[in-house]
Amino acid sequence: MPESVYLQATLHVRQGKMGLFNATLTEMTPALEAEGWTLLGAYVNAIGRLNTVVDLWQVPDANSVQSTLAAVANHPDMRRWATALAEAVEEETIQLMVKTPYSP
Repeated sequence: MPESVYLQATLHVRQGKMGLFNATLTEMTPALEAEGWTLLGAYVNAIGRLNTVVDLWQVPDANSVQSTLAAVANHPDMRRWATALAEAVEEETIQLMVKTPYSP
């Protein structure tokens, strides 16, 4: 069985744009999941840098990141989503991860 791969996206959302960000990701998530990604959780800092969101996705494999983003780029709503995200997101960092031996 292949090892599960996880994508962590850490996003710094601009002040006053959290509502726009949340609405956009609420719409985008089904499109990403239709391509094989599974959103395991999405979190916003309660303590720490304000307006920092961390999304944790399970993805089929490392290659699916590019192929999924390319497929979703063809979604009819992508232009609107991209415009909203450009307005809402100051910075995004993604990491691909696998579980450690002690992880449940």
